[in-house]
Amino acid sequence: MTTPPFGVPAAANPYQPLPRQPVQGGPKRVSGKQKGFFAALVVVALGLGTLGAFGFAAVVRSAGPPVAGSCLYLTSLGSKTQTYTGADCSDQAATYRVDTVAKGRSSCRGEDYVPFELYLSARSTTRPTQTLCLALNVASGECVRDVSDESKVGKVACDDPKAEARAVVHDGERSAASCGEKDLSLVYVGPPVRTVCLQPTGASI
Repeated sequence: MTTPPFGVPAAANPYQPLPRQPVQGGPKRVSGKQKGFFAALVVVALGLGTLGAFGFAAVVRSAGPPVAGSCLYLTSLGSKTQTYTGADCSDQAATYRVDTVAKGRSSCRGEDYVPFELYLSARSTTRPTQTLCLALNVASGECVRDVSDESKVGKVACDDPKAEARAVVHDGERSAASCGEKDLSLVYVGPPVRTVCLQPTGASI
């Protein structure tokens, strides 16, 4: 088990989970349906398209859960298991930024967030203690791979063969219209408010 060290970074980059882009053509916007992520220390698949998180009370209490403004990344321990680890938002490994933290089960303000539910015990999976709204942590010019998989998406060099999209971040803007026709748009109400446009590789990279 990994104890996720969380702290509130000074200024985090905007970012968020991305739906998978097709093999040919640019990324397409996914429907408002989101995969639910339930996490604390260990994430275990519970059903179709849903990850269930089971943390351990002692670990959660000693380390503390993520807070708004902190960043993290997910690590796969197998086909059905994930762990999350806190990271400085400037770290390339920091895939997600926690925009908001709500008590209990809550929906995020926007369909582009990845909801992440925290549980205190593996025996208590019906009522999460908190819901984190995760946004992709990217800055303009950064490239990402595995855009369609919230648990695997990550930042890579733009000349990496695995790069699928290049990010352009519009700070202070809250509209998909800020992005091009072939871009995948991710609108975050924050704070801070911003719109992330993911341009398919080959388009001005």
